[in-house]
Amino acid sequence: MKSETSPASRGGGRAFGLGPRPAGGTVGAVLMLVALAVLGVVLIAGGGSPAAQTSASHARYGGLPSWLPKPKVPVNRVVNASYVHPVLAIQGDAVSVQTGQGRVLATAVGPEVPEEGHYPVPATSPCTFIVTFSGASRAIPLSAPSFSLIDELDHVFHPRITAIGGGAMPRLVAPGKSVSLKVHAVLPTGDGGLRWAPGGERALVTWDFEVEVD
Repeated sequence: MKSETSPASRGGGRAFGLGPRPAGGTVGAVLMLVALAVLGVVLIAGGGSPAAQTSASHARYGGLPSWLPKPKVPVNRVVNASYVHPVLAIQGDAVSVQTGQGRVLATAVGPEVPEEGHYPVPATSPCTFIVTFSGASRAIPLSAPSFSLIDELDHVFHPRITAIGGGAMPRLVAPGKSVSLKVHAVLPTGDGGLRWAPGGERALVTWDFEVEVD
């Protein structure tokens, strides 16, 4: 007696119109998916392209982009000031000042304020600057009236000046000597300028500053 084999046992899928499928097709699909996944990982790790890799190699955290213009003003430069060419400097700048008596190197730093961090912000604050003279070519006279301060509204203030350790201010800067003065005044919050006019004439140098207490 001949036994009959059902379509499902012969092909496993003819009842649904699928028919037999070779095992090799499934393996090939899996291998292709694995290859695509590996390729994606390689592209991500490598930056996606040579251009991206080059850009990443040049980018450094905290660095300046290469396309920014390079600064042309030298750092720690000495600025020259004279009656023909008065100078507006910033605190810390060394200014070589040509006076009527000779040349001297002048530097100003400040202001130092005691109310920093107070709220509400006070309208005025006691400010202290340190002005240092050195490298005089000849004896250069110093006087309190030659110093003045100006705020952003063009109000003029006449500071109290003492020697760096207190006491009367020195009356001159001798060649080969260094003299530091403490310049003190109560100033409004905001921008201003510390001016030095040797001989009581117009200011040869003005150091820009900001009174900031917030």
